[in-house]
Amino acid sequence: MPGLFDAIGPLLAQDAGAAPSNWTTLLFLLPIPLLFYFMIYMPQKEQEKKRRVMIDALKKNDKVVTAGGIYGTVISVDPASDRVVLRIDDDKGVKMSLTRSSVVRVLEGSTSE
Repeated sequence: MPGLFDAIGPLLAQDAGAAPSNWTTLLFLLPIPLLFYFMIYMPQKEQEKKRRVMIDALKKNDKVVTAGGIYGTVISVDPASDRVVLRIDDDKGVKMSLTRSSVVRVLEGSTSE
């Protein structure tokens, strides 16, 4: 390992009173956009793709959680108007109409008919 650092040292060496080279500055700033792309943009893009698939796969009797934290069961899905109707309370027959993007999670215990 010491041989590696010995080879890199003279490449980055500067005179004591000289201004830093533009190439040296560019060399240190070059990885920043690459890190941003691979650590932030790519995972976010993959997460959004999974979310879109989940929303497109909503069907009747799926148990879901909304962005507001409301648990409900899907009664109907209307992709044309981007709307989903949830049954919130079985005893009182409370229903709520939301946009499909308001659904945050489909619970695993969903039943399908």
